[in-house]
Amino acid sequence: MMKTKIALRYTGPAVDSGLMDVYEASANMIAFSEFVVLSAKSAFGESITARAEVAGFGRGSFITDLIFNVAGVSASVFSTNSADQIWVLLKEAFALWKHLRGSAPTNAQYDGQHVNVTNNNGQIIQVRTESFSLVMSDKGSEAVGRFVQKALEKNGMEAVEIASETEVISRVTQTESAYFVPVAPLETITNTIVKMGLMLEAPVFKDGNKWRFSDGQQHFHADIEDGDFLAKVNAGERFGKGDVLY
Repeated sequence: MMKTKIALRYTGPAVDSGLMDVYEASANMIAFSEFVVLSAKSAFGESITARAEVAGFGRGSFITDLIFNVAGVSASVFSTNSADQIWVLLKEAFALWKHLRGSAPTNAQYDGQHVNVTNNNGQIIQVRTESFSLVMSDKGSEAVGRFVQKALEKNGMEAVEIASETEVISRVTQTESAYFVPVAPLETITNTIVKMGLMLEAPVFKDGNKWRFSDGQQHFHADIEDGDFLAKVNAGERFGKGDVLY
């Protein structure tokens, strides 16, 4: 079992004077917890067990433990860098919402395990596919809208921060909070297929979890959707270190 701490902090006169409504604070905590769990599932697979537990409070902030339960899952899926993957995903997702400024992307071009996303001004940002999927998802947009957009629209609220134990991951001002709304396009804006050879680093035999691969430069998790291949694996087909999947 792995555990990492994530802090959510609000700033502004309303926070300094203790005027944040207890029910609003509770709603923000729930929404944020849902969002970080969605982030974990986006990074490691839908069937991974993850939960958030409140670890402590301070004025204008709360800290939650994000716990990964790896029971029944190959421990090699996780490493000391697993928490870093969550930080990168959260940082990129918030950067993408700011980049899009409340509008759907005009183009999204897949480049291996990344997506080049173009906004209405023609500017391009590159994020991981997991970060892009999180921002485009209904659940991700709904959760972030509650603890960012709705929370900061209140009088006396200035900003919200997400932080690890060592650094601020992302900060959103009240003006920027208007961008944290659903931005998924109503129709497919791109459909790109890329063929490449991938080194298998960690197979996972629990349905719904992502396998770990390397393209020779980067390490990432991905779904296996080849039903014939999975049927062979379930039937006992052997493979080992150094095998390449195409």
